[in-house]
Amino acid sequence: MTTINDEASPELGLRERKKHQTRIAIHEAAYRLIDAQGLEATTIEQICHEADVSGRTFFNYYPSKAAAALDQRERALDPAAQVVFRAASGGLVPALCEAIGSSAEVGPSHAKVKELVLRRPELMTHLSQMMIAVRGEFVSLAAERAHSPEQAELAVGLVLTALGRVMHEDSEHGVALADQLRKTVRNIIEVAELQLTDPIEKSD
Repeated sequence: MTTINDEASPELGLRERKKHQTRIAIHEAAYRLIDAQGLEATTIEQICHEADVSGRTFFNYYPSKAAAALDQRERALDPAAQVVFRAASGGLVPALCEAIGSSAEVGPSHAKVKELVLRRPELMTHLSQMMIAVRGEFVSLAAERAHSPEQAELAVGLVLTALGRVMHEDSEHGVALADQLRKTVRNIIEVAELQLTDPIEKSD
């Protein structure tokens, strides 16, 4: 997030808008091509041609074709979501659900990316790698409000487990991702507290 007033620096505002448009063009090209022909059959050259950018420009925005299709960003947490988290009250995990969920919904539609992963399951491995890569960023934020580093790690692990579950389920249309995460976390906790059923009696 820039701290320079856009009115005082119109050229900076124009540059940022152009960068945003370029990112969207690359992402949408990668999305369309991989959706149509699969990850393996799609090349970075095809994506560049579709988005009308050079290979050098492509790598300024994304490290791989999978990252472009999934819109993997250098920073996963939206600055506004971080501000809300730092001022939040209540539980650590619900606040993390809000921060992570709202950040994921910045940019391309979360449901749209999820649909691509469901249609092209070869992207699931890359999505999991993305989650591992951004975990440290989430833990650092959680640690600001957690009582201990261990609590921060566990809270983030719980929310990311919920996120993985949500990605495998049918989308709840019209329901914010943060709300889906909170609901899934509650379900996980309920399962953790379930008692065993009666043993199955084996017949001789």
